[in-house]
Amino acid sequence: MSNTILVRGSVMLKIDQYAKQNKPVTPEQIRSWVDNFADVVEGMDPGDMVDREQIAKEIEGDVNVHIGTWNSMSDDSDHIPWLHARLEDKEAWKFWDRYKRFMRDELKLPPKSITRLDEVTDEILGRLEDPKREGGWDRRGLVAGQVQSGKTGNYTGLITKAIDNGYKLIVVLAGVHNSLRSQTQARIDEGILGFDTRAIRQAQQADGANRIGVGKLAGEWLHVSSFTSSSESGDFRLNVAQAMGVVPGGSDPIILVVKKNKSILDNLYKWSTHLKGTTDPETGKFRVKNVPVLVIDDEADHASVNTKFAKDDSEIDPSEINRLIRKFLDTFEQTAYVAYTATPFANIFIDPDADHSTVGEDLFPRSFIINLPAPSTYIGPERVFGLDADNANAVEGVEALDIVRETSDYEEWLPDKHKALDQLGGELPSSLEDAIVFFLMAGAVRRLRGQAHKHHSMLIHVTRFTVMQRRVADQVAEYLANVTDRLEFGEGSSPLLAAQIDRLWHEDLLPTSLDISRREDLASQVGDIPTLDEVKAEMAEAGRQTRLHVVNGTSADALEYVDHPDGISVIAIGGDKLSRGLTLEGLCVSYYLRASRMYDTLMQMGRWFGYRPGYLDLCRLYTTSALVNWYEKITAASAELQAEFEAMSAVGSTPQQFGLRVRQLPDGLLVTSPQKLKHAATYSISFSGGISETVTFLPDQREANLKTLAELMVSLGDDHSPVGDGRVWRNVDADTVIRFLSEYKADKAALKSRPEPLVKYIKTRRAEGELGSWTVVIAGRQNGLEHWDVAGDTLSLIERSNQAGKETARYTVRRVVSPAHELVDFTAGSPGWDRALAETVAAWELRPNKKAGAKPPSLPSGRAERFRRSVNDGLLLVYPLSATSWLKTHEGECLSGEPFVGFAVSFPHSVGAKPLEYKVNPVFLKNVFGWDDDDDA
Repeated sequence: MSNTILVRGSVMLKIDQYAKQNKPVTPEQIRSWVDNFADVVEGMDPGDMVDREQIAKEIEGDVNVHIGTWNSMSDDSDHIPWLHARLEDKEAWKFWDRYKRFMRDELKLPPKSITRLDEVTDEILGRLEDPKREGGWDRRGLVAGQVQSGKTGNYTGLITKAIDNGYKLIVVLAGVHNSLRSQTQARIDEGILGFDTRAIRQAQQADGANRIGVGKLAGEWLHVSSFTSSSESGDFRLNVAQAMGVVPGGSDPIILVVKKNKSILDNLYKWSTHLKGTTDPETGKFRVKNVPVLVIDDEADHASVNTKFAKDDSEIDPSEINRLIRKFLDTFEQTAYVAYTATPFANIFIDPDADHSTVGEDLFPRSFIINLPAPSTYIGPERVFGLDADNANAVEGVEALDIVRETSDYEEWLPDKHKALDQLGGELPSSLEDAIVFFLMAGAVRRLRGQAHKHHSMLIHVTRFTVMQRRVADQVAEYLANVTDRLEFGEGSSPLLAAQIDRLWHEDLLPTSLDISRREDLASQVGDIPTLDEVKAEMAEAGRQTRLHVVNGTSADALEYVDHPDGISVIAIGGDKLSRGLTLEGLCVSYYLRASRMYDTLMQMGRWFGYRPGYLDLCRLYTTSALVNWYEKITAASAELQAEFEAMSAVGSTPQQFGLRVRQLPDGLLVTSPQKLKHAATYSISFSGGISETVTFLPDQREANLKTLAELMVSLGDDHSPVGDGRVWRNVDADTVIRFLSEYKADKAALKSRPEPLVKYIKTRRAEGELGSWTVVIAGRQNGLEHWDVAGDTLSLIERSNQAGKETARYTVRRVVSPAHELVDFTAGSPGWDRALAETVAAWELRPNKKAGAKPPSLPSGRAERFRRSVNDGLLLVYPLSATSWLKTHEGECLSGEPFVGFAVSFPHSVGAKPLEYKVNPVFLKNVFGWDDDDDA
């Protein structure tokens, strides 16, 4: 055991002792303990010196990890609370105790992380049914986490507690690829079984040589049966299971890790029901009694969701995987189904009333939804792409890390729309060459930081075609070998690589590392910054140690990190197998061109999300400006829906109520795959309690919209009040607003602000005695430098940064609304203001990932204001927008400087509002998503 591990472990034990006594630990104490223990171990082994500063920095980061509380909503109909009484005997939970010790002693997880995992898995377990409860019961829930945030560790902990309390059969549905199933099985082997299932299949056969993970810890051997293994071919086999002679519901629990495959699930059903099943005399259905079953559905939005629907009221069989999961659950009398996913909205879109005569109800999480908090050390979409503060929807702003590098030089090499048998157009693009060299530089820095024995990975994800992936791999292998040779033997009279390394160091790696190291909340995730000469000296070894893997459905070259306990450096090239669940250990550099426009696909492809201890500053994402823009959109849409979840959770809503709300929100469509939507006949949308704003504009619509704005101003007249450098009109008739919206020219891609449905909604609610009186604000920038004459009046133009790239003529902004404008009719200190502020703070308190030490909101959110506003009062906000930022994007082109006109419509919450229905057809999907039949899901 190295001196570094000894010092770190000794200090963590001291911190544990302090935590048990509720005594705070200061940075000075940590550094003192590090010095004391380092003096001791270095005295015994002076040849193994430790980096005291780095150890202290890492431990401080662990101690200062902030993990928010989870939030949840539930429907406890027919649920009998049971766990509280069982917690008194928690010390006897042997599987959980062993896993907890493994996390602490072997995985070296921060104490706060283990404590929070313990608490949240208790919460989930308590939402399930007591496995000792007699008779039939069925619980269905969903646990939502972030991509690469630790969901596998969460359900591993849940499984240990379920076994400790009496669940007999555990089935983990682990994706659709062998690689993901194998990786998941390896985690179950390590955290629960305690033996390497590639060598053996039953716990009773486990000897010391094959024990891994929890199996190596002191204590009695805990027996579990498993007929699946972590080898790529180790999925469930009927003949193997039958030969084992183990019956579900026997003395030992059974854990099976299987992929979502028709033949596999068919065979699982045959085995699990054949030995115990009987025919129910009342229903005639085949039933298995007295075998409490827990099904964990990992990546639950993928393959599990039904995509077959009848166009009328007739009953048709669901899609195959969905049908088999439902059939399995319907056959067992005592079941708990828990869906885990980072992109849960397809599951929430499931019809909660869908039922089938032979396979039972659909997989809607009717019992509970729990939103897992991510630790402050987690790097998610908001950190990578940034998130604008949005008081209107109670969304906190997040500053983007400077780790994304936009690229556009790949089109000749590999066009977006390419076919499987196309040829690559020449040599690697310069951006990919830079990414590979940067990866080797990052590897050298990590070696110098003492991470030579940690996994170090690069992702190249540019095509879904396996033939093309092989061609890309051949080019990358040739370039990697050439770079490694030049690093090792020199470049002679053409030092092009040396110049490239100098450029990447001075223009990218060094300034980014310095910047991130200065950020107080991230400093612990950055190691020491070596000199360039030190990095160059290590790069040849980094190149020699790097291997190339093609990871796809036809490749036998699987990523077996478990076979390399001392770390492996790898460049992984692939497509679909890299887009779902598969973890690339130590992922540092990503080169990603997959031009999908589907929310769940894009988020799941984000393998770069996760934890990067000690090397966050070395991580890079090379991608296109179009994909960056799309990621920003869906990050914002997801944050708004998360805020909706928090608000509804605060008032005790059920999963069914939340599902109905999400299915009717404009952003609900943005976070749902068109591949799942296109089977539906209609899509419902409601504007009640929401705000709809324009964020994308076409330049050739400016003239018409300026004319429409002029007509609005003429009709409003001179009876207005100042608001900032703008003006406000009150008690405006609804017809005036309807006329403005009807004449406004909107981009077809503007889902949330298409005038036709807005006008239809206003007319519908007005007919019911609502939305008769409006406040209209034409905003202006105080002390603005740009002005424009409209209807004989001079307007101060609002500035919004253009988010679109040069490749499109569109002008796109993140938000058009200034949050204070929604509060224009709200008086500070009034009863309505105070109630709205209280509701805003209550929702904020439930937010799982709020920053440590963050202060609660001091203003009501727009959402809370809309729920408090009278149903008769609408709000129209109009924004004359400067074209300056858009013109800068298109510098050198001959374009006019006319301003754009944006608007937002803020609606009060209406109990009586009914959703509007859209026909879901290819034209609709293309307008919303830019989707067509060539896009891959």
